[in-house]
Amino acid sequence: MKTIKQIADELGIPKHKVKYQADKLPKNYVEKIGEILQVTPEGEAVLLDLLAEKTAEKTGEFSDEILRRLVVMLEQELEAKNRQITDLSAALAAALQTAAAAQALHAGTMKNLPDAENTKPGFFARLFRRERRDG
Repeated sequence: MKTIKQIADELGIPKHKVKYQADKLPKNYVEKIGEILQVTPEGEAVLLDLLAEKTAEKTGEFSDEILRRLVVMLEQELEAKNRQITDLSAALAAALQTAAAAQALHAGTMKNLPDAENTKPGFFARLFRRERRDG
């Protein structure tokens, strides 16, 4: 977690501008320890987005530091998403193997079932003594 001053120093902007934007953050992104306001890493990312928007609105461009931090944050998110995709792909492959095994097992049991011609007449056929008609 970083303080408002640390974030302001890193971005090269006044502390009061960072504090103003930090006050807009949800409570789970900001923690007050004594008199010092600290921002969580998730809150820092949101704060960075807010400050980047404000800077772009006023100057028409982003500062190099804000751009660099945004790129780093996006790369980290991309790596996390790639890990999730890899994990999901592995889970899908395992599920497909399980389904194939179940299908093969089912096909094997279907081969072992007796043919319909070799079965006994059903309950109603015996009850009403119907004769089977072939063809």
